[in-house]
Amino acid sequence: MIPMPTVRVDCWADYVCPFCYLQMGILDRFMEESRVQFVLEWHAFELRPEPIALIEPDGEYITRIWLDAVYPLAAERNVKMKLPPYAPRSRLAFETAFLGRSVGRFDAVHRALFKAYFEDGRDIGRADVLLDIAGECGVDRAVLAASLAGQRFRTAIEDDEAMAGRLGVTGLPFVMLSSTGDDGARTRPPVVVRGVAPIEHLTAALGRLLADDRTGDRRSV
Repeated sequence: MIPMPTVRVDCWADYVCPFCYLQMGILDRFMEESRVQFVLEWHAFELRPEPIALIEPDGEYITRIWLDAVYPLAAERNVKMKLPPYAPRSRLAFETAFLGRSVGRFDAVHRALFKAYFEDGRDIGRADVLLDIAGECGVDRAVLAASLAGQRFRTAIEDDEAMAGRLGVTGLPFVMLSSTGDDGARTRPPVVVRGVAPIEHLTAALGRLLADDRTGDRRSV
């Protein structure tokens, strides 16, 4: 029997993107139900970095998106969420998540940031709020405070965003599946899944990745 390869899942997301939160449960289910060994890595992609202007949290633009797209999809996927009262930048949230990764608490912090913003309406653009969230996940507050003050993960965040630029990421979430050998090198062209795709799209992408057809470059679903 030919052993199944390890599949790497790279996902670019932003903690202020409701569609990223809506896709997280689909990714969880996809990886649980697929008979494949996965390695998952989340990457930073700021939708509104400096100096892009922030949106009005209760403005017509964002309210319409929630009414027309977010709330219906949340109901369909049974995800509890509400329009947050804040529209912050996400750089400090990414700094917090990356610090969590460095101390083995990434998954807890990652999920807590999304929940804090979209379920509890907390302002994840504020350092004091982030210290509370991370502390609730077992991260040392003093270590995080020093990391935030020194922008310890600035280069890592910007590297993620530079990679996204090379891949042509223009919207979120953006998922790339790639097959890797024992040495970690890609064995086949990766497959991309864009947006809030249903689990069937991810399953189809996995099938294409693992198929014998090795022609072409990066493919999309």
